[in-house]
Amino acid sequence: MIDKPTTATSQVMKDQMQPEPGLPSDRMPEAEVALRLAEFILSLSGSGAMAGIAIDGAGTRVGDALVFDVSRYMAATGWVPVKEAQVIRSAWTGAYRRDDKTIRVHARPGESHVIAQINGHHIVAVCTKGPLTRKPGGPEHRLLTTALGQALLLDVAADNIVIAAVPDTPVFRQLVETWRSRPLVRRARIELALVHRNGTVSGLNL
Repeated sequence: MIDKPTTATSQVMKDQMQPEPGLPSDRMPEAEVALRLAEFILSLSGSGAMAGIAIDGAGTRVGDALVFDVSRYMAATGWVPVKEAQVIRSAWTGAYRRDDKTIRVHARPGESHVIAQINGHHIVAVCTKGPLTRKPGGPEHRLLTTALGQALLLDVAADNIVIAAVPDTPVFRQLVETWRSRPLVRRARIELALVHRNGTVSGLNL
């Protein structure tokens, strides 16, 4: 591992500085944060060939309202679905491939939002949604607190890299820059990642 925080953008993400069609302009859904984090990790040197993404049904649809269209996002970012023999409950779950990398999306409850590997180390991440516009009494403090708590309770090995990821906004950035230096956060070795809609991710030591 290196001391300098990793900030990078995959080549596909560099060409996508505007939101893909269908994405809400005022917020980043949890599923989007998880997928962009996975894409970023897979773009790094030394990353594994596959990342696993857990997205529950509530992360895509609430009642009749569509929260996040997984299939549309994957198509817009160049990921091609891989046909599989097994029966899949939701049409958007399954494997997607881009070049030599694979993202496997599933809806199994109770699992980390992102699972990947880099330089032989397992990465497990908890991701949270968040607003992209500042509002009085916004939920950022609560959302980051919840993500940190979930990350703290993950059943991981001592050498795993544990991440709590939030959207990259001024409010979240201020919280992350303050909280990552707190003694107990440092002792727990939880990485706080800021995930931007343009595909950049900052704050990681990978």
